Amino acid sequence: MTKKGFISKFLLTSIVFTLLSMPAHAAQKVAVGASCKVKKQSVTNQDMTYTCVKKGKKLVWNKGVKAVVTKTPEVVTQTPEVAAMTYSNPTQQSSKIEICKTNENNANRRGMQNALAAGFPSVTNLAIKTGTVKWALVPLDFTDIPGESNFRSRVNAQMAMLSDWFTTVSEGKFKVEWVVAEKWTTLPGKSSDYIIPFSDGPDRSPAIADFWKKAIAESDKNFDYTDIETVNFILPLSQTVVSETLQGFPWEQAVKNYVPEEGKVSSFSIPGTFMNHPSRQYWSYWAHEFGHAMGVPHIGSSRTPNPFLGLDLMSSQDGYTRELSGWLRFVAGWLDDEKVFCQEFSKLQSVDLTLVPLSSTSAGLKMVVIPISDSKTLVIESRRETKFSCKMPTQKNGVLAYLFDPTLGHGDNFLTPVGPEGRSPEGSSDCQVTQYPDPLLYKGQKINVEGMTLEVLDSANFDKIRISKN
Repeated sequence: MTKKGFISKFLLTSIVFTLLSMPAHAAQKVAVGASCKVKKQSVTNQDMTYTCVKKGKKLVWNKGVKAVVTKTPEVVTQTPEVAAMTYSNPTQQSSKIEICKTNENNANRRGMQNALAAGFPSVTNLAIKTGTVKWALVPLDFTDIPGESNFRSRVNAQMAMLSDWFTTVSEGKFKVEWVVAEKWTTLPGKSSDYIIPFSDGPDRSPAIADFWKKAIAESDKNFDYTDIETVNFILPLSQTVVSETLQGFPWEQAVKNYVPEEGKVSSFSIPGTFMNHPSRQYWSYWAHEFGHAMGVPHIGSSRTPNPFLGLDLMSSQDGYTRELSGWLRFVAGWLDDEKVFCQEFSKLQSVDLTLVPLSSTSAGLKMVVIPISDSKTLVIESRRETKFSCKMPTQKNGVLAYLFDPTLGHGDNFLTPVGPEGRSPEGSSDCQVTQYPDPLLYKGQKINVEGMTLEVLDSANFDKIRISKN
């Protein structure tokens, strides 16, 4: 299926199916009476569903109705045992890896010191992304809204998942150790002094800058910030003053100016009531936002759906896989060069090779990169469901092919999947994700993409694929 065809099918499905609301940097936010673009488009936000309607000559969001979250019935199937495959080397030699480190060529990277890297060269001047770092978990409450005594019960498992996720996607190159403040820090004034209804950052919002200033100053009185890389605040479950999420990053002046006595921290996050929905997880929100702090970009817009929405945590922290794509691991320096099969399109022959699943600890190739033109690079990787995945009607264990466009960057659709035609959208029974067709290839399936044929020859613990020119 062509890139254009897959995107067209996805956009059609996005209109037919209700767009579920997502948190900061991965959520569409609406205001009653504000302008909208697509007539009859529905968006769920804060448990209300709003519809784009015509008023006079304009399209605006209506008053909304109470949302009803419909869960996709979980299909339980017996998974037959499969014999383990033997890893085999490629039938064609790989080219020099530098050929496949596609340079980003867009306005986001030109002359910007703190740009988030969708392609090469990698960004190294933001938050630490190698080694073992300390993260802080600090509870904040208000004089009129005290925090609950058992707050650890809602964050312990989330902290463990966050640490496991970074260890997995970085292949052990980046590890997180938590330091927890066991007592609540009470902010001065009343909770009504801190009302912030929408997600944003401190440099654009004076209210968030003031919140951050008071939070770091008050918590520093009783908490030791020595060697803390980032601080994740939490608020009382009963609070309603922060509706969505608040976060700050290394490049923001407020984060640089307001620091603890022990030294600076690179970023902060504050999940609001939005993140307390049963289908959402603190850990994926923390991972998404700190990904930006390290220089990992957002795939697509944070306001509208895109074809990569469920395939990468940096497109949506609520996506069904909650994976980090092989390409972004490669750019971050977490996927080693020797685990990438690189080949120039002009020199490509028919090649058979074995792919190790992206998050597996097994040795071997994990990704194929084939630069095609100045605006297209084909990437192929093996995916498996992991402990971080949401429940889906069918297992998502197969081969993912997608195109990287270096002329696009942070906030653009610089990664787009290429999948088979004729598949219906699928939703999750336990995660709020926009439904879209499954792009993975399974055993015996093949697609044509950019003058090549990609075929999955076998699939078990590994995936054996064949790539050939048409």
